[in-house]
Amino acid sequence: MTTNPHTDPSGCRWCGITSRDHMQRWKAPVGWHQWTQPTQEQIKNRMQARRAGGTR
Repeated sequence: MTTNPHTDPSGCRWCGITSRDHMQRWKAPVGWHQWTQPTQEQIKNRMQARRAGGTR
């Protein structure tokens, strides 16, 4: 799985959208879902992707 360097580290576990903008979204394979807290590993991977991608 690749991590988008533009994804907020604290974005939804399933789709990466911030809790403020999320409401209810659809994403395969999870389907319709509400914002779900990302795992610590996801947060770490997203932060590393941001650093590697040159974004803050």
